[in-house]
Amino acid sequence: MKKCVIIGVGGRHKLFRDALVEKYSTRYQLVALCDSNIGRLRFAEESIKKSNVSVRLYLEKDFPKLLRTEEPEVVIVTSPDYTHHKYIIAAAQHGCEIISEKPITNNLINLKNIVGVLEKTDSKATITHNYRYSPHRSQVKQLLMDSAIGHIKAVTFDWHLDRIHGADYFRRWHRYKKNSGGLAVHKATHHFDLINWWLSDVPVSAYATGSNHYYNPANAKRLKIDNQGQRCTTCSSKNCTFRLDLSSIENLKMLYSENEEYDGYYRDQCVFDESIGIEDMIRAEVRYSRGAVLNYGLVAFSPWEGYEISFIGTEGILSQKYLERSVINGDESSLREGSNVETTLLVPGKATEKIKNPHSAGGHGGADPLMLDHIFADDGTQDPLHRKSNHFSASWSAITGFAINRSMEKGEVVLIKDLIQDLTVPNELRLN
Repeated sequence: MKKCVIIGVGGRHKLFRDALVEKYSTRYQLVALCDSNIGRLRFAEESIKKSNVSVRLYLEKDFPKLLRTEEPEVVIVTSPDYTHHKYIIAAAQHGCEIISEKPITNNLINLKNIVGVLEKTDSKATITHNYRYSPHRSQVKQLLMDSAIGHIKAVTFDWHLDRIHGADYFRRWHRYKKNSGGLAVHKATHHFDLINWWLSDVPVSAYATGSNHYYNPANAKRLKIDNQGQRCTTCSSKNCTFRLDLSSIENLKMLYSENEEYDGYYRDQCVFDESIGIEDMIRAEVRYSRGAVLNYGLVAFSPWEGYEISFIGTEGILSQKYLERSVINGDESSLREGSNVETTLLVPGKATEKIKNPHSAGGHGGADPLMLDHIFADDGTQDPLHRKSNHFSASWSAITGFAINRSMEKGEVVLIKDLIQDLTVPNELRLN
């Protein structure tokens, strides 16, 4: 049985925590939790006790002590993006296996430090790019591997975040680019990882434009939202449709509003605050080493949630439209109607084929349970779809976001080789 610890007990850690103390408890033992907020730690501890499991609690500053005392074999990192590098590096130096939430990190300097230490220590790191595991996305991978449309020449990919989910990135720590890398890194790393994985390729250049069109003070005035405060809790505006009442949502209340006294973190900051420094709309052109061109768009204030993608190949077109559920992170009560998927195959000389989509229950379109099984119940069987993401494949998705950020900043095409000239990438592409 492997001893595990979790660093970071915000909304996302619950997925791994519950899996360890329930389904995989015969193979893994959760021995400790670590966070910067003692209140959140106590809340997580009480939740674990319901499964008759006891854990020890450590504050973030005591993470080195945790490693020495607990001697964990596995460290699970579910802390904010800008802290990932600290825990991944420390865990690697201690000889631990690492499982980390995406993105692997928030900027290029941290990435180079991570890759350097992981290679030096020969450490195993899994970055949880769970979107790969959604059955309908795995189906796309299989069709492309089977050359259903020949050689891919172009991809159009538009991702829509609605005003429930999209706004949530502008009220939390993500709103500052130094923390999250902006949506080009924090959110779009999902999307770029999918493209890299679907194409079995890596980017060579990126050109992008982006701006904050919606979540800004000028738009608040246009919407006739006035007298807004720093956060929803203290806001006197009467007609803001973006108000988030943390006290009305049990999980968010217990994770955040009940524990503000310990770290001063406000989970419900105003989405129209002038200090917001990330883009809410991005357009990009990304070129890949084998000749494909990606035209990518992200909008964070759409009337719907989901994506549309088309692969244009030498022998046809494969398209998929996905209507996704919308949720405020940490709150399952705001889920909308069930998701639906449409996948279409167009091949010259044949009738349009509406492909029946596989389905699986669970979060992220059925991805989360499959990913957890792949990580924690791995029996050594080879996965022909290569869905497990290591630190190299995770690095490539983050690098795409870094290149897009630099392009938006400089207003020019960014060559990936210039970004990673001192980053070691052995054994060809290392995508799988």
